[in-house]
Amino acid sequence: MATTIRLKRRGAKKAASFRIIVTDSREGTAGASIERLGLYNPRTQPSLVRINAARTLHWLNEGAQPTDTVRSLLRKTGVWKQFHDGVDPGSLETAIVEIGPPPGQRGTSQRPKPSAEAEPETEAEAAPEPEAEPETQAEAAPEPEAAPEPEATASADDAPGDAAEDTAEADDAGDEAKADADAD
Repeated sequence: MATTIRLKRRGAKKAASFRIIVTDSREGTAGASIERLGLYNPRTQPSLVRINAARTLHWLNEGAQPTDTVRSLLRKTGVWKQFHDGVDPGSLETAIVEIGPPPGQRGTSQRPKPSAEAEPETEAEAAPEPEAEPETQAEAAPEPEAAPEPEATASADDAPGDAAEDTAEADDAGDEAKADADAD
């Protein structure tokens, strides 16, 4: 049987991603696939390629012909070089080969780039720092500033209780003036 390793389009309109499949070359693009070998997502920055190297080498050794695009992807992942070097598919240490952004950073080009706060930490930053003793942390922490005292509405000579007395005296004086006006 004449087999081809090609891409099969997946995804929504204007949001294409692809599966790397093995299919019978006589079936055409709508034909059923024999085996799924991996995936390719060109929308991520950089493009994501994940491929089962052992199964791909098996099919290449069986005579499957990759399309030009798939051959390019095989070169990027290093599977094409392994095929030409005659590597046995059973002797591979890692069967899955993946290139592209790490998990969690696989945003598509149509989405906004993650902010600087969301970027992963480097190895130096990710290393845990030795914990300081509580005394050291207390000394290093700046003390909060004292809140300013509220300004008094009365003069400096008046005590807070004097303001209430002044108000009461003024009320009394007003009452006396009323009483005098009524008596007249």
